[in-house]
Amino acid sequence: MNERTRLAIERLLRGISTDHVETVRDAWREILQGGESSIREVQSKLESSAWSENPRGPLAKYLGVLLSILDELDKPTFEKEVERLRKSNLHPLHSRTLDILSRRILEDPATHVADKIPVFVASDIYDRSAVARNIETWSKTKGLSLDNVTRIDVIASRPELDYLGRYNLFFSGIILTWPTETSRGVKLWWQHLNAEFTFYHEVGHHVSGHIEGGQVAEQEKEADEYARSMMRNSRPVLTMIGRMLLWPLRPLLKRAIASSRGYRDDAT
Repeated sequence: MNERTRLAIERLLRGISTDHVETVRDAWREILQGGESSIREVQSKLESSAWSENPRGPLAKYLGVLLSILDELDKPTFEKEVERLRKSNLHPLHSRTLDILSRRILEDPATHVADKIPVFVASDIYDRSAVARNIETWSKTKGLSLDNVTRIDVIASRPELDYLGRYNLFFSGIILTWPTETSRGVKLWWQHLNAEFTFYHEVGHHVSGHIEGGQVAEQEKEADEYARSMMRNSRPVLTMIGRMLLWPLRPLLKRAIASSRGYRDDAT
């Protein structure tokens, strides 16, 4: 067994137990690069008799984490492990975890971007193929970096969801919400514009290496700046025309912005 892989998995579980984002993120990436040795080591962990016992503390999370990374490593092996575990004597809590994770067997990526990153689009979203095409287009924006992103999930927007997108700190995944019904005209254009900006914003969190959850003002500002930069890169002709038209008005715009902030800036 590869010692380096074994230690990476130990770090992953230790990071999960302590909620340490950097430990989990770095170990997850290393395990994904381990190939066959990672698959064998994860299988070895899954063969433990501990899953039949009452899980205490962080042990309740371990089965789900191991199954999730096995799914990322090799889907056929993941499917075999799900079937094997179903026949074993699992504790009820682990059985529920297995039921939830086994739904991944029915998932197929709608597309892949940056050569290898799977994009999953929820089945209740209208015109899943159009959503996948949008993600493909946005992913090709000049200057955009998707290095080490593990997956992109597009889920149905719901009233109870208070976000348009999220960045999964632990596993470097991007989540976007999308309407289940199609719109037309200006409303459709505005939805796509919002979704594109949100996509770049979440990538911005990833590129900037943010590791704190919640709304951290400085991190949100940094992600917004990255998103605005990518929006300009995705529309080079419009950006150039806009700059040409607005350049003569620059002094007036600066004064207006300064006035709105409660002070006067006379610089030109």
